[in-house]
Amino acid sequence: MRFGIFSNGFRPHTAAEQAYQADLEEIVLADELGFEIAYISEHHGEPLYIDKVDTLPVPELLMCKAAGMTKQIKMGSAVKVIHLHHPLDTAIQAAVTDHVIGQGRFVFGFGSGFSSPLFCQERGLGFEDRHERLMESLDFILRCWGTPAPFDWDGKYWRGKNICATPQPLAGSRIPMATATDNEQMLHLAGARGYTLLTAHDPPHLLKQKTARYLAGAQITGRQRTALGQIAHARFIYVSNSRRQALDEIRNAATFELSFQIRRGLFRFVSRLYGWDLPEDQVTVDELAERDWFIVGNPDDVAERLAGIFHESGGFGTLLMVTGKNWADRSGRLRSMRLFAEQVAPVLCPLEVG
Repeated sequence: MRFGIFSNGFRPHTAAEQAYQADLEEIVLADELGFEIAYISEHHGEPLYIDKVDTLPVPELLMCKAAGMTKQIKMGSAVKVIHLHHPLDTAIQAAVTDHVIGQGRFVFGFGSGFSSPLFCQERGLGFEDRHERLMESLDFILRCWGTPAPFDWDGKYWRGKNICATPQPLAGSRIPMATATDNEQMLHLAGARGYTLLTAHDPPHLLKQKTARYLAGAQITGRQRTALGQIAHARFIYVSNSRRQALDEIRNAATFELSFQIRRGLFRFVSRLYGWDLPEDQVTVDELAERDWFIVGNPDDVAERLAGIFHESGGFGTLLMVTGKNWADRSGRLRSMRLFAEQVAPVLCPLEVG
């Protein structure tokens, strides 16, 4: 098993600059601790976030700064919401990011993002046709990377004449790619093309079902032997001296975030996903820890539960530790990362996908 972080930023509003500095500090530490990759969320503003939560809508800018502060960690967007942006601009931004970060350390992660019509409405785009628009955007982006000469595009959603997409990606026409999706067509396509599949917090039985659809696509192109190793799975993990101490340290910040996720509808989606019969007014961090939404405790307890999730789900290649939160204080957050790298990861490292 390999390890990374999922910098899923959600910090109480101060100034965005302070939130970004905290994100950078965690990425730098992850690099020092030997984590292989940092996936960074693209979070757009919502009315309920105003003056309450800082967001990072352009993760590529943070990656470029982080590249100059780190030595080897790879970085990818999780995810670039490509149906919101003109594909030409997306392709150029990704290629530039690929060159600025350098050394093959950039991964182009894409997807449709949180299922809210707000972001489409802000840009005068349709919400119901977002998946179809995403598929055309993906084809357009790949054409930009694979065609040095100018070309025309006359699609259903995007059009252009004499399109000149420079620079081309660092290693020719291909940037390593990843996607987060529940869409059947995209799961199949990702498996067939060898895109890394990003998953987060899925209960083991549903992760296993999603993996099966991804593997079915991989089988078509003969990739099934390596496909499980290309699945990355993110979990809320916090390591401390004991379960009680861990819960006490994350409770205030996690409760703050939960209050927003309930209001914006994410918790209803999660409840359906997990089959929970849990009224929203009874949601607590302690209850969700009992249900394995938060994996917290001492290193031995955390390693044991994560190994259980690995086996119950059928396995995955990379485990991503969620960061970007104001859990505990600064020293507690960094201590949790160190405890994970030094005492949890060595226990899980020998786990191999079949």
